[in-house]
Amino acid sequence: MLEGMSHAEYVHWQAIYQTEPFPEDRADRRTAEIIQALMLGRTKQLPTIAELIPDYWGERQERKQTPEQIKANMKLVKAAMKKSKK
Repeated sequence: MLEGMSHAEYVHWQAIYQTEPFPEDRADRRTAEIIQALMLGRTKQLPTIAELIPDYWGERQERKQTPEQIKANMKLVKAAMKKSKK
């Protein structure tokens, strides 16, 4: 990333960070915990916290889903949509 950034742009981002720091490091984990808590009672098998944290850097190994898993996930989405409309 730094190879494609000019020195002026780097200094600019440093100044922004000093006045308003970027979001805290583990906000993604806290958000995943909240999502998991909201899913309680709506699904038989809760996803893990690690599964709910976005993989921004592509570090996680890709999991292949079977057609049955995809169908089960879509049923969960439909059930959640029905409950939220009431």
